[in-house]
Amino acid sequence: MDTQRATTHARQEVEKFVVRLPKGMRAQIAEVSRLSHRSMNSEIIARLEESLGQSNIEDASTHTPSAPLLRAVDSSDAAFEQEIIARVRRLSHEKRAAVLELLS
Repeated sequence: MDTQRATTHARQEVEKFVVRLPKGMRAQIAEVSRLSHRSMNSEIIARLEESLGQSNIEDASTHTPSAPLLRAVDSSDAAFEQEIIARVRRLSHEKRAAVLELLS
């Protein structure tokens, strides 16, 4: 199968769905997907697959995802959180691990 036919075939196997996100969630998805080295679409798909992969629907309400939780933040908190993120990004890998250990 040539590249063009493979791309056309792959496009036929997906469905598009528009979602309205709460204010601030798109930026959070962008951040966690960057940290996971995935596209935003791949991050969303992975999280949906994880939650939908439950053995039954009742378990989904008590499920704790392995990835960081996303939540909308107030604009007053957002600037503070962005400063924390910026500072942590400048740390060495070892210091980042130490900060995570302190926060656990």
